[in-house]
Amino acid sequence: MKVTAEKLEGSRVSLEVECSHEVVDEALRHAYRRIVRKITIPGFRRGKAPRSLVQRYYGADLYDEAIQDALPQQYIKAVEEAGIDPVDDPEFADIHFVEGEPLRFKAVVSVRPEVEFEDYDSISVPFETPSVSEEDINEQIEMLKERMAELRPMEDDKTLESGHYATCHVKSIENGGGSDDDPGDSPGAEPGESHAHKPHLDFDEDLNYLEVGREYSVVPGLGKALIGMKKGEVKQFEGTYPSNEGEEARTFQFEVEVNEVYERHLPEDIEEIAKNVGKVSGEELRKDIREQLMELRLRMAREQHSEKVEEEVIKKSKCDIPEVMIAARAQALLERFEKRLADARMNLENYLASNQMSWDDLKAELNQQAEKEVRRELVLDALAHQEDVQVPEDTVDKVVDGLATEMNQDPKAVKTTLELRGALDDIKSQLRRIEALNLLTSRAAINAGTPLPPAEEPETETEESE
Repeated sequence: MKVTAEKLEGSRVSLEVECSHEVVDEALRHAYRRIVRKITIPGFRRGKAPRSLVQRYYGADLYDEAIQDALPQQYIKAVEEAGIDPVDDPEFADIHFVEGEPLRFKAVVSVRPEVEFEDYDSISVPFETPSVSEEDINEQIEMLKERMAELRPMEDDKTLESGHYATCHVKSIENGGGSDDDPGDSPGAEPGESHAHKPHLDFDEDLNYLEVGREYSVVPGLGKALIGMKKGEVKQFEGTYPSNEGEEARTFQFEVEVNEVYERHLPEDIEEIAKNVGKVSGEELRKDIREQLMELRLRMAREQHSEKVEEEVIKKSKCDIPEVMIAARAQALLERFEKRLADARMNLENYLASNQMSWDDLKAELNQQAEKEVRRELVLDALAHQEDVQVPEDTVDKVVDGLATEMNQDPKAVKTTLELRGALDDIKSQLRRIEALNLLTSRAAINAGTPLPPAEEPETETEESE
């Protein structure tokens, strides 16, 4: 086989291929054996007609089948010979297929583009080490206090103030405005819900643990009406439901009776807070909070630093991405998006309408995201190749074990399934990209004079396999 490869614009390659005449002859023999079993020629039993007659009556079919058999096989061999990585189907041209003569053809195909770098070793991105202040710790302690807050009964003769809580019975006692023919507003049983208007309001319910002074749409004005009341007291007040489109505001008379009163208790002593969260002392609690905050901020700082380095290495790279790669990724993104919409019981048409988007707008967004994702993967793959990044098998096994745990399945069975689906190679590629970027982020931090702090765990998370 003779193969001549020529690079074209747009990451396309033209292959000129020549094979021996034996390829043509063998393909014709195979085609004859298949066709002769399907046809009937007068004077011959099916499958027994000589090749010369088959060629005379079914010559076009014979050659078409022989070409369809030989061409793909020889193309695959030519691709291996040329050392290219096609990303779509080829376009064949100038096919010379004559019995007794060499097979010749041309094939033009889009290939995985080569990535050129501009001295990425010189990338310098300072790592900004985070800090944790005493104010940060105090803020976390205040948040703990809020989570530990509890409602405690108040003295019966104590007056309700904003921030207190009450359990009460509320009922409507009079329709306070508008004609009987006008639509009104009937609140539901749960605080905070909106309800449709009715001309007459019929409300008679117990409402529990209402915050005094807070506005509740179920009964407008109730929160303020509770201010100054005591347990056992009864009070009348007006509540006005706001107007809706095409409707007037409606005012009703209500009566509220306070059944129970509560005040919110927050633990003030740090030793009490520490005990509640299983710590020996307030000092240990503050130390634990500091360590957790620092761990979180270091992780975030590493992610931000990695993103900056990734942006820089992409800026220092150049590759001509074939449109077919972007189109394929955009289609995959669209299918994933439609699946998420379906899970949320929506469809694409409703989504576009609710977001005032056109199909062209969505397509442009998907293409932009697809181009960004493909470029990132190509650059990091090239970087991993340049740095000769190797991923240990035990690192791959850790990822597989994690997936197996999530699916509650045997790790060996999961790994076999991933191999059959080709997903294991995807996982390995993702791990190589992560490790390549880790190498570069570390180098970029050193170049900036701010070495990265040691990581407790290697970053080996991968994107979710589709």
